[in-house]
Amino acid sequence: MTPPIIPPQSPRQRLLLVDDDPLLLETLQGVLAVEGFDVTCAASGEEAEAYLNRASPPFELVLTDLVMPGRSGMDVLRSALRANPSCTVLVLSGFGTMREATEAMDQGAYGMVSKPLQIESFRHTLRRIVERIHLIAERDALAAQVRALKLLVETMETLQGRMEMLAEAMTPEPLESGRKDLKELQDLANLRKRGLLSDQEFDAAKKALLSKWLS
Repeated sequence: MTPPIIPPQSPRQRLLLVDDDPLLLETLQGVLAVEGFDVTCAASGEEAEAYLNRASPPFELVLTDLVMPGRSGMDVLRSALRANPSCTVLVLSGFGTMREATEAMDQGAYGMVSKPLQIESFRHTLRRIVERIHLIAERDALAAQVRALKLLVETMETLQGRMEMLAEAMTPEPLESGRKDLKELQDLANLRKRGLLSDQEFDAAKKALLSKWLS
C-alpha cells in the first residue's frame, strides 16, 4: 500500500478545495483526506473568498477550479495570494480553459491540473507542493531569525554607545576648581534629560562622582 503524502505522525496540511461540481468536490475531498490533508471545501468562489478572508492562520494551499459561476478561480487565486503571499495555488483546468490556466500561472498560480484527473499524476504534483510548502516555512523561519539577530545587534550597539558615554563622564580628571565638579554633575543631568541615561544609571554615576569628590 502506498503511504500517504503526509505521514500520520506529521501535522495535517490545511487545504482549501474549491469547485462548483458537488460530485468532484466530494471525490477530491476523500482523496485528499486519505493523503493526510485537512480539507475545507467551498462550493463557489464566493464561499472560498469568505474562508480565505477569515482563516487564521491563512491557508498555505488552495486547489481551485477555474471556471465557476460568479467569482471565478482567478478571483480565488487573487484572494488567496492577498491573504497569504506565500500561498501555493493549484488550478483545475478543464478542456477549453488552457488560456485561462496560463493566465492564472502568470498571476502567481503554482501549476495546473487537467480534468479529468489522473490520480497518480495528481499525487505526484501534491508531493511536490508539500515539499515546496516546507521549504517556504524554513525560509520564513530563517528570515525571522535574521531579523531578530539584526535587532539584537542594533540594541547591543546602542547600549555600548551609552555605556561609553557614561564611562567618559565618570573618568577622573584633574580638577581645577569646584566648578569643574559641578560641571560633571551637570553633564550627567543633561545625559539623563536627553534620554541617554536611565534614572538608575544617573544615580550610580552621581554616587561615583560624590565618592570621588569626598576621597
